[in-house]
Amino acid sequence: MRKEVPVAVAGICGFLVLINFFFEKGLPFTKGWVDALQNWGVVVSAFAMGLAAVNLVFIQVRHIARRSEGWYNSVALLVAMFLSTASGIVFYAAPKAAWAAGLRSLWTYLFNGLLKPLGAAMFATLVFFIASASFRSFRARSVEAAILLGAGLIALLGAAPIGELISGVFPRASNWIMDVPNVAGNRAIIMGAAIGAVALGFRILLGIDRTYMGGE
Repeated sequence: MRKEVPVAVAGICGFLVLINFFFEKGLPFTKGWVDALQNWGVVVSAFAMGLAAVNLVFIQVRHIARRSEGWYNSVALLVAMFLSTASGIVFYAAPKAAWAAGLRSLWTYLFNGLLKPLGAAMFATLVFFIASASFRSFRARSVEAAILLGAGLIALLGAAPIGELISGVFPRASNWIMDVPNVAGNRAIIMGAAIGAVALGFRILLGIDRTYMGGE
């Protein structure tokens, strides 16, 4: 009963939300229930985020107390976390208050002066990893790899100014590769992922997959 009851509750609630989704105004006898379930989901998600934040604080405090390797990173994380949280709350709670001008400036500085540059630096670093992975992948060891290599080179030449200087064929060929085979491949991947998500959802609703309960 300790597992059957939660599985049954999850399945019933999931099917109610799923059935109600296919009707524009919802079914008369499920609309109120589904709205309540969705509101509960938002509340539970908010509490889960708060619990995750508290857990993160405890983990970082333990690192600092034990002077673990890189403990100063934990200090920087906690300081930035508390400053951004406090300034962000004030920024949205009292946007026009004169006393909150300093915290609003702090929030803006943390976002524009730290978060954006760090994000840009991370993506700039990823370029080198992508280039290295592309170099290892684009080796014509088979027919498929040769086609991938040729398409990648054409797309690169078409996007770079030097490609148009060499020949006007490269931009047109690059556009065709991006608009036809690339879009078709993306749609196939999205369709496959959607079918997999639907199958997994039905397995969870029917109680076949119970991994979300911590079981096998």
